[in-house]
Amino acid sequence: ENDLNGPTVSMDDPRVIAKIRRKFLLPPSLRTEPYNLDAPLVYDTSMGQSERILNILGEQKEGFFVECGAMDGETRSNTLYFERHLNWSGLLVEADPLNFVQMEAKKRKAYLSPSCLSIKSYPIMVSFKQAFNVGKISEYPPGYRGLGHVDVQCFPLYSYLLALNRTKVDYFSLDVEGSELDVLRTIPFEKLDIRCDAFMLQTMSVEFVHVKEGKNAVRKFVEQQGSSVWQLCKVVAKRFDEMGDINVRTNSWPCPTNR
Repeated sequence: ENDLNGPTVSMDDPRVIAKIRRKFLLPPSLRTEPYNLDAPLVYDTSMGQSERILNILGEQKEGFFVECGAMDGETRSNTLYFERHLNWSGLLVEADPLNFVQMEAKKRKAYLSPSCLSIKSYPIMVSFKQAFNVGKISEYPPGYRGLGHVDVQCFPLYSYLLALNRTKVDYFSLDVEGSELDVLRTIPFEKLDIRCDAFMLQTMSVEFVHVKEGKNAVRKFVEQQGSSVWQLCKVVAKRFDEMGDINVRTNSWPCPTNR
């Protein structure tokens, strides 16, 4: 298993999928189990992203989300609203072990993964700089033992979806402190088509503040995936641009969902 990293390992390698299922997916807490939130009376923990996605999807119930950079599962969570109020489920990915322990305690009704999204189209190990809400993949190689650095296993987004037997994601929230564009480049957008055996992303929000190439590079990359596939949703409220998120929506296709 230690060899299941690097460019010779494909994102759909059955051994990788089995590894994720066995070691990097914790099942959701039961719906009957109460949450253990620090601020249970806060209706929406996001900083406006949930509202923006709701404007696109409406009050869609029982959807599926993926949130990477999930932190403690509550603070500034872009997905907690959907889970609590619209009965969604999903996947929460958090690389920082300290944050992950806190997230486990929240009793989220979603799969949890103590890992990170790969910045390559294959699994990799990285050195991760721990810093609560601004933790990120560091410039140091795996094995670096500097203060606050830990080695973390990363997988491409598509590998997680295969491990979960998911072909549809209603909302993908990506906030990884600078590696967002690299993560987007790993997504096999060629599979996003009208074939029902392909996978579908309905909406996503991407933080661009720390992307070194800048906001326009993220927008350009999204647009280059094809206007017939992606429609860039204009940010109506100025505060969304100030927060640094780009929201996009795919076209709708008549493919059956899998729950």
